[in-house]
Parts: sequence; C-alpha cells; structure tokens
Amino acid sequence: MAGTIVGTGVALPAQVVTNEDLTRFMDTDPEWISSRTGVDERRIAEPGETSSSLGAAAAADALEDAGIPPESVDALVVATMTPDFYAPGPAPLVQHALGLRTDIPAFCIRQQCSGFLYGLDIADAMIGSGRAETVLVVGAEVHAGVQPWIKAFDRWKETGAGPTEEEWDSATANRAWAVLFGDGAGAVVLRRSHQEDEGLLGTTLHTDGSMFELIHVPGLGSASRPLVDADQVRAGDHIPRMQGPMLYRQAVRKMPAAANALLERHELGLEDIDVVVAHQANARILEGVRKQLGIDAELVPMNLDRYGNTTAGTLPILYHELKAAGRIGPGTTTLFVAFGAGAHWGAALH
Repeated sequence: MAGTIVGTGVALPAQVVTNEDLTRFMDTDPEWISSRTGVDERRIAEPGETSSSLGAAAAADALEDAGIPPESVDALVVATMTPDFYAPGPAPLVQHALGLRTDIPAFCIRQQCSGFLYGLDIADAMIGSGRAETVLVVGAEVHAGVQPWIKAFDRWKETGAGPTEEEWDSATANRAWAVLFGDGAGAVVLRRSHQEDEGLLGTTLHTDGSMFELIHVPGLGSASRPLVDADQVRAGDHIPRMQGPMLYRQAVRKMPAAANALLERHELGLEDIDVVVAHQANARILEGVRKQLGIDAELVPMNLDRYGNTTAGTLPILYHELKAAGRIGPGTTTLFVAFGAGAHWGAALH
C-alpha cells in the first residue's frame, strides 16, 4: 500500500531577478555567476509573499491537478528553512489557507534542501500504516528576506536609488551564496495505491550532525542570548555561512552513494531509471553527481538556471515541470536525490 504521486503544483513569484540585475547591488560579474553556479536568474518574492502563501498556492494547484477536494486530505507535511515566523511553522498557515480539516496532523519539518525527501517518507509511512489515504507534501521557500542585497533592491525598485556603501560591501562579502538562492514552492499529492510496484518504492535517509557547519545560520536561535539583537545583525549572524568546497565534496559523494544503495536494495540498476530528479543547488554539484553515477546529462535535468536554489522547493518544482513536459508519467521510474544543511541527505524511488 505505497503512496503514489497523483497530482503536482507549483507557485513561483512573478518577479525575476537576473544576474545582470545583481551587479547593481554587489561587485559581481553575470558570466562568473552563470559559469560557476549555473544560475542565470531567480524568482524573488514581493513583500507579503511568504513561504506559507506560496506553499498554499502550490498545494491548491496540486489538489486541483489530482482532482481531490481539500476535505479529502488526511495529513499535510510542509518542508521549509524559511518559515513566515519563528513560531508557528508554516504548516498550520497552509492548512488554514487551503481549508483543510482541523482533525488532521500538519507537520512542519526542517531538513532544508532534503526537506521534500523527508516529507515524502513521512507521507508514505502514514499511508503504508493505514493512518492516511491522501497526504499533501509541500516544499516552499522565500529566501528574499535573508538576501544581503534585498533592502537595496526594494528601495531601487521604489525610488531608483542605488545601494549605500555599507549595503554594497555586505552584499559583496556574501556574494558566494547570495547569488545562488531563489524563491518558490512545489507540492505533490500522494494517495494510497493498491497496485504492485506503483508509487514510492522506497527511501534511504541520512543525517550527520557533525557536518552542521557546512551550511548554517549562527544567530536567531536559542544558542544566542538574546535571541536576536543589533550586534548579531551587524556581525551577519542572521544570514547563512557556507563552506563551499567541503559542501561540494560531501554532496557529490553522499547523493550518489545513497542512490546506489537504494537501487541495490530494490535490485535495480541505473539502466532502470528514466529520470533523476536531483536537488538544484549548483550546476557543478549536479555535474559531479552525474559523473559519480556514470550517467548521461540528459538523465539529470536542470532548471537551476531559471530559478536558482529554492531549497525544499527544488525537487517538487522540477518534478512538476518534467511531468508537464511529458518526461514523467505512468510507468516512469524516478530517482530523487538531495543533500542539504544538517547535514541531511538521501534518495527516493518512485
């Protein structure tokens, strides 16, 4: 009684920010960004667009695509690293916006770039145990608020004024990660299937907290006292710190290893896979994963160039686009892989 994906949806901010646009706010080169990261443009939320509002819109589209009314949803899982508020998380906000029943569980999970994988596993476990028939899984992110160039960007849009010297210096100092991220949400509906070898065949999930400093935000948590103050903001403790070279090495090792272990467990080979839906973090990481797996580039599609890294949103957004393009359909065997802050990583077969 596996859960099978019966509907997908996405919600993407209308506002597009190109690499050329970013040169207004930091010392960077559009071609350098493209060649080093694979990102050409990203969607950036307008003020008032939040992870929960994008997540609810994507989930509504997924329900419509599946032909399933909101009252038939038995559980909700929302993955994000950018919640609307410190508390509560986004799941109750999505639940309320969709008009889901109030007698169902709504989970908020924080596995960052691997959040959607963990959400699939939770949904499948609930379906397999008989506790749910239909589960919504959402990955949604709005990184706009933590971008070191966002204040200057919003002011430029309103008045045409350029960044202050302090804003320029801060954005330039953080450009290695600040050019990577975009905003967006994707969602899927999983429903119980009674067909053998249909739906989620299996997952393998891993966590190693010794690697938490690969990507982390040092401030805004209970490790700080007070939780937040001006000193933290001046020190940049409210924005991500990333160890790029080590992150690359771990990602290109851990994702292929998880994929191969999962395939071996199910007595499958890469020749049995129709498409690999990989986390869209960086084009070089995607290329490294492809080479480690020894598969053609066509098997590992990329939309990173148009959206940047939408963290928990990357897998469901790409899955939806591949489905809409006819690359995923009945009988397609899909391999999901992801690696993210925590460190959390893993693979799933559907």
